[in-house]
Amino acid sequence: MKTVGFPTHDKLRAVLDASAIIKLVLEERGSAEVRKCVKDLLKGGYALHTVDLALVECLNAVWKHARIHGDLSLEEAEGAAKDLIKIYDALQILLARDIAEEAFSIATGHNVTIYDALYIAAARQLKVPLYTADQKMHEVSKGLATSMLLGF
Repeated sequence: MKTVGFPTHDKLRAVLDASAIIKLVLEERGSAEVRKCVKDLLKGGYALHTVDLALVECLNAVWKHARIHGDLSLEEAEGAAKDLIKIYDALQILLARDIAEEAFSIATGHNVTIYDALYIAAARQLKVPLYTADQKMHEVSKGLATSMLLGF
């Protein structure tokens, strides 16, 4: 896992939240758009960041599809989990601890979960856009960080 502080260089960067990352491995509404966007960002030389919590959130989503919704076989879920780990390893990871205070302030001030607030805080700290497939997070982040809504 690569962890980072808060770089000051001008390299192109963006934050991906769990709702965008999960669409890289599962077929959901908007998955094709998210994949194209991420591919374009990488081709454009962007460094992609996320919060350490993203892997846990995404793995839980895969588990739900397999065990609760029943729309993924165990074999498909295991493949998706392996792909998620590979993707996570390729991202620059921000530790929740490093942005926890700002995230808590965002969560309490804007009635959003701490999970979502962590991604907004990451984008604010890095001064980069947040790419999300979560319409509520996109709406909440307006005025707090630049947000790009994908998959709608």
